[in-house]
Amino acid sequence: MLPTLRITVLAAAVSTLLAACSGDAGTAPAASTADVAAPQADADQALTAKLNAYIACFNQVDARVHTGAGHYTGWMDDPTKGPSGKEATVYAPYDISDHDMKLCDAPLSGAIAATPALPALDAAAGRYRDALMTLQPLSHQVHDYYERQDHEDDQFAKGKQLHDPLMRALSSFVEASEAFSAELDAQNDAAQRAQLKVLEQAEGRTREYYRLAMMLDAKVIVGLLQEDAFDVARATALLEGFNQLSDEAHAKVADAEPGKLDWNSFETAAEKFRREGKARVKRVSEKTAYTQMEKGWLDSPTLAPEGSPGRLLRTYNDLVFQSNRQ
Repeated sequence: MLPTLRITVLAAAVSTLLAACSGDAGTAPAASTADVAAPQADADQALTAKLNAYIACFNQVDARVHTGAGHYTGWMDDPTKGPSGKEATVYAPYDISDHDMKLCDAPLSGAIAATPALPALDAAAGRYRDALMTLQPLSHQVHDYYERQDHEDDQFAKGKQLHDPLMRALSSFVEASEAFSAELDAQNDAAQRAQLKVLEQAEGRTREYYRLAMMLDAKVIVGLLQEDAFDVARATALLEGFNQLSDEAHAKVADAEPGKLDWNSFETAAEKFRREGKARVKRVSEKTAYTQMEKGWLDSPTLAPEGSPGRLLRTYNDLVFQSNRQ
């Protein structure tokens, strides 16, 4: 069986804005400040470029590979044994395309070699790239086999032959994905929290500040509420903080141009996320069991019931999409 992994989408890294320091009488000349700031700006841009290369690959392939693996194994009575040859309905795994590989193969190799060196993340990225390279030709072969309905011609003979190698490659990919996701999350969060401080010091609470602050808070919330049991009081406090920050942002920046319509879409996604978060807390705090029908929908990306981790995750990923459009 495949190891399970919560599917997430990573928000893109953001470039660091440096505060412009004005020179008063008795202070160092502005040129000295620039001499100090320029190398830091270059280092920040290098870090951003590296993280964005990692994130672009992860967001392009990871969720779809996991979803495709679920579809592929879902029609089998026992995925550890593979197809019996008697199945009436089949689904192929996700076909990792040439476009996917253009975003992953060379970009990942380049980012691993690029400065700054991030040993834990770079090593995880290398394992992820290698696992993806191993999986790609197998996934493509199995995808074409079922999409072309070749299993009807050979009574699943090739499908049975390819199943074990594909499952081993998928299992290795999932393990590499879990490690890469964890390291990338940690590094991206650290970079964004540093960015948040720089933004506020440089320009105050701008639209970009609120967007980044809300996304960092939302990530903490969705991480906590994905668990089967969690601290309800802490979850409630986090949601209240998110709501207050969202209200403050609306009052201060919602009507600003340019980008008002895009920001309104972000606010709408944020409100849906907040409501889903409240529904999740309510279900857990009131110990509301899932109906038999709802249990069948828990892993569905579109039918997950209200108050479920899957439903909350979907609204979070929608929020990430709107954030990345800003």
